[in-house]
Amino acid sequence: MLIKNPPAEVAEGLWMLGTNEYPVFLVTSGEQGAIFEGGVGAVGPVVAEQLAGLDIAADCVKQIIITHAHPDHVMAVPAFRAMFDGAVVCASKAAAEMLSVEKAVGYFAKIDGVLTEALIKAGSITEKHRPEPLAENKIPVDRILSDGDTVTVGELKFDCLATPGHSDCSLSFHEPTAGILIISDATGYYLPDSDYFWPCYFADYGAYLESIRRLAALDAEIVCLSHNAVIKGGDAVKAYFDGAIAATTAWHERILTGTEEGKCSEMIGNELGSEIYEKTQLMSEGFFQKNCALLVKLSIKYAENSTQP
Repeated sequence: MLIKNPPAEVAEGLWMLGTNEYPVFLVTSGEQGAIFEGGVGAVGPVVAEQLAGLDIAADCVKQIIITHAHPDHVMAVPAFRAMFDGAVVCASKAAAEMLSVEKAVGYFAKIDGVLTEALIKAGSITEKHRPEPLAENKIPVDRILSDGDTVTVGELKFDCLATPGHSDCSLSFHEPTAGILIISDATGYYLPDSDYFWPCYFADYGAYLESIRRLAALDAEIVCLSHNAVIKGGDAVKAYFDGAIAATTAWHERILTGTEEGKCSEMIGNELGSEIYEKTQLMSEGFFQKNCALLVKLSIKYAENSTQP
């Protein structure tokens, strides 16, 4: 089962908020609540509207959980901090270090401006959702999370899992009793309408596959993706992870085959980027080609390292 179009109640105590492109997840238990994901800047005012419409009190949110330090996953955090007075912002050590660097956050703000324009053009938000400029080019983190830590929300206890591969700072969160798994970009960018995966191993191909397999082994009932959908139901979740692994290995083999055929890395990256652009035109074709060029580089690197004695 696919769940889209926030605000949507995924299960008791679990809401998908924000936009389809950049959802965040509200988890509540008793009088406690937490927001998982930091979204794009425009998600801040969108979530404020959604909570008011759902009659959910903002003061229940005591934690803001950052999954990783990419611009489309952190830029609503300053707005959330203002909305949820006293809430503790949590992230991995590597993410916290990145978010303390003014140059990096300044660059994130520029990317966020591009994403805002794209969302307005797509009709996902309006001008009233345009985020306020950052007061400073830093996004402070209050609590460092590591693999094996626990994030407690009322009676719910989320196991913190390091899931590198997409980035070195990526974390996922598993609540075994409720069967909830929040995985951010650990499985890449999924387009549910066409059942299409864009593998996003922007840090390490091998680690990326290992992370997906680790998550698949948890047998979750609900998988919250950081783009476009929630997957619900044990069979659907299994099929999703199988699809993510198959798509990732297929992309890797396509890249290596292209290299063997004599294609240069730029040509392969451009071909793959154009393919994704045809599926989703939220960003420019050049954006996808640039990111696919990185995948080409990492696949070739992994293959070379695998053949070394």
